Amino acid sequence: MERRFEGDAEEPRGLSTPGRILVDTSVWIDFFSSRPGPAGAELRRLIADAAPVAFTGIIVTEILEGLIREAEKVADFLAQFDLLEPAGLGPYVRAAELFRQARSRGLALTTVDAWIAALALEHAAQLFTLDLDFVRLAKFVPLELYSFG
Repeated sequence: MERRFEGDAEEPRGLSTPGRILVDTSVWIDFFSSRPGPAGAELRRLIADAAPVAFTGIIVTEILEGLIREAEKVADFLAQFDLLEPAGLGPYVRAAELFRQARSRGLALTTVDAWIAALALEHAAQLFTLDLDFVRLAKFVPLELYSFG
């Protein structure tokens, strides 16, 4: 059940971009690796094709936490993509609901992952991830996962 809160936008920001792809931390890490795997290569292709790639602030935080050098370069690089942000309290409440739903089904979803999933749902974005917790979550919530290959 989706609730509306005072201050929520009537239509969440970002819905005007069809096919938006929210790229999770796991894929960005693969992309920035010295030896990217298939997901990193697919992200490289999406970027070259000017696909509507997006991220969230918490994903940037997770990426930069692991970097000792080049953090500023990586942040500058990421700035060219869409930054998805919440439109009011709705996504925060939805993240808590997702967390509880996952826990009731035996899935140990982190608060950060619940938040990322809630934001993907708010913006009707496909989530591009290597994290199996999202695959499990998508079995019981309408989270659309990006697939390739």
